[in-house]
Amino acid sequence: MNPKFKSLAKECGFVFWTNESHGPGPGKIDWSGNYDQEFEHYSRELILWTITTYQNQLKEGSERAVKNTLDQFFIK
Repeated sequence: MNPKFKSLAKECGFVFWTNESHGPGPGKIDWSGNYDQEFEHYSRELILWTITTYQNQLKEGSERAVKNTLDQFFIK
């Protein structure tokens, strides 16, 4: 998982597995709960982060603003 996305998910209240023997492993989201509010919060924050990243690229005069912004979504 992209570290930015994982950090954002934690910030928005998603619950993560630890070392439980019956779980998928530490650091994975525990999808057994109802995440309606957390998902809405996460979605708003992700959109805001994307817009801000794009705006910063434009301010810097980047001709590759869209590509540079999209690159932030992928682990390098």
